[in-house]
Amino acid sequence: MTWQDVDITTGGPALSMWPPVIYYFLSIIVGGGLYIGRHFVEKCANITVFVIYVFCVLFIAALHYCLFKFGAEFASDVLRVHLDVYAYDSIHFGSIAFALIYIFAVPSKFK
Repeated sequence: MTWQDVDITTGGPALSMWPPVIYYFLSIIVGGGLYIGRHFVEKCANITVFVIYVFCVLFIAALHYCLFKFGAEFASDVLRVHLDVYAYDSIHFGSIAFALIYIFAVPSKFK
């Protein structure tokens, strides 16, 4: 198998494995960053940082929910990414799972 044999698009009869792999990799990286940010915000006693961070987390979770709800149209129109969400069930249902997981990154303690 060479690099020319790797198909990133969904043009053939078989779907490529790379869009879900890239989606999950990026979502895990973003989730890790959100949980690191949660730890930082809980240690920092600043109401402005707390409120801005809560809105950022909710915005990112809302992006994933919209990806679940509106699918490929949302990805192409808003995110400007050609991603056929409905062709990959793992991305379609993974987006709602990540939206729910990201909600737990909202800080719960404020000094």
